[in-house]
Amino acid sequence: MRTIYTAKRALIILFASFVVACGAETIAALIFLPAFAATWPDANDDEHFIDLRPEGVDGEMESGVINGFESHSSDPEKEGDLSGTFNGLDIEFTVERQSGNVQFTGTMTPVSNIDHNITRIDLTSSDGILVLGSE
Repeated sequence: MRTIYTAKRALIILFASFVVACGAETIAALIFLPAFAATWPDANDDEHFIDLRPEGVDGEMESGVINGFESHSSDPEKEGDLSGTFNGLDIEFTVERQSGNVQFTGTMTPVSNIDHNITRIDLTSSDGILVLGSE
């Protein structure tokens, strides 16, 4: 009985030492909850936007489903509803365009390991590279 108590106590002390030595932000960085719900501008085309909306509360889920739409002021071929998923900083979605579906995959870039607000999303698709966010 005493051995179990000592082992539990040693584990608690070890964990507390880890938090003090590495900082609480290290623990927070282990579970990444990105906040990215917004209408994102294409960094290379002022008329092109992608609206991303996670199901549930933005910034409170490590992974989940996203919905939204793509819009372009002068190119109707770059318009359509989208759906996909995200897991941590990885994101993928498919836009249902008139000419056929286009799948995008990529990575989100946060402000920092502590501030999980996303500032940039780098994507690739059959159309090429797409950077969302301000350059």
